[in-house]
Amino acid sequence: MLDGLDVDHTLRVIAYLTIALGSNAIITAGGRPEVTVLRSVSGRGGLGGVMLRVLGTIRTHLDPSSTVVQSSLRIAIGLAIAVVVANRLGLQHGFWVVLGTLQVLRSNALGTGRTTVQAIGGNLLGVVLGGLFALVAGTNTVLLWSVLPFAIFLAAYASTAIGFAAGQAAFSLLLIIMFNLILPTGWQIGVVRIEDLLVGVAISVVVGLLLWPRGVRRALAHAMARFYRAISAYLDRCFDHILGLEPLGGVDPLRRSALQAGDLAGEAFDDFVNEKAMSPLSPDRAGFLLSAGNHAILAADLLEWLAASGYRASTCAEGARAVEGQVLILLAGLVQLADRLALIRTAEKHDEVSVHRLRAAAVDCLRRWRNDESVGKAAMAVVMAGEWTQNVARLKADLEQPVNAAVEAARLPWWR
Repeated sequence: MLDGLDVDHTLRVIAYLTIALGSNAIITAGGRPEVTVLRSVSGRGGLGGVMLRVLGTIRTHLDPSSTVVQSSLRIAIGLAIAVVVANRLGLQHGFWVVLGTLQVLRSNALGTGRTTVQAIGGNLLGVVLGGLFALVAGTNTVLLWSVLPFAIFLAAYASTAIGFAAGQAAFSLLLIIMFNLILPTGWQIGVVRIEDLLVGVAISVVVGLLLWPRGVRRALAHAMARFYRAISAYLDRCFDHILGLEPLGGVDPLRRSALQAGDLAGEAFDDFVNEKAMSPLSPDRAGFLLSAGNHAILAADLLEWLAASGYRASTCAEGARAVEGQVLILLAGLVQLADRLALIRTAEKHDEVSVHRLRAAAVDCLRRWRNDESVGKAAMAVVMAGEWTQNVARLKADLEQPVNAAVEAARLPWWR
């Protein structure tokens, strides 16, 4: 019978996922599903529900560890300094200082340094080409107007199709043409452009060095650590419910905490991918860290749904205790992964989940069911808790290499 249940496990998971997807579709269409596996953070509809979800998102990303907050502060401080410096120096085109700061500032000091070199090189090339064109065109407005559409197209096209440096060169060329149409100044406007740009990139480099110079690599590791700790707490409570070790209830705060931690980890992952920096952690492994956490949340959701549906191991106490021992090993392993991601030293060796003990507990409860019909749901609770313990244990094993890569990336100095 246990072998048959093992074969059926995949079909049951697909059934749960189908219910979840169908529920999402009904909610998206404005309805209310009669049966659902996954509970939304806010089931309210209308404007009130929208406001609650918006406020929840804002609250999540006001956390000091959020990469959204860190990036916003970095940009805000950089631009504020640029405005003050431009005013104090009395620069003729101070907005170019602010624009240069915004264009060059990146999520880490090394990335800011790279874009600084590209911006300066690209603008120098654009000023040289624009200056030569200004000398040739002189005050010939017909020639300037004729070239302007092509210069606008090149400025818009080059940054995306060719690269950042090419876009900067095309933009400087466009500025020289436009200023000579408004007020003939020749190539001198290019010199002003370079001066203002140098001030802006200098501000960006200073801000990049002082504020979170490592970029997203360490923030991603810490966000994932927080995510896995929240998942462990949520899984712990859900396993206790299906094993009949605690009364139902009190799980919603733990689930919300896990989802909020997942949102923070998701933003960190997005910033990590957009950073496009060389790192021991590849985007696909970083993505697996995030998706594995979502997988574990789904497992906890299903365990809680089963417990709420009456599958609790209260009348099969010995089997429940045996599974609990393996669950504690599993959760300790997840917490150890979180500690490693948080750059906390941990023991190299730890116990592994025993499939043999889980199977023995399930078989024992199924045998009791044969002689006592009242043990049926309790026996199935032990079987399903054991199945999900094995599933999450396999997931934890698959996380070893991505976690090692994330830790290696987080330990790198900021200049690499």
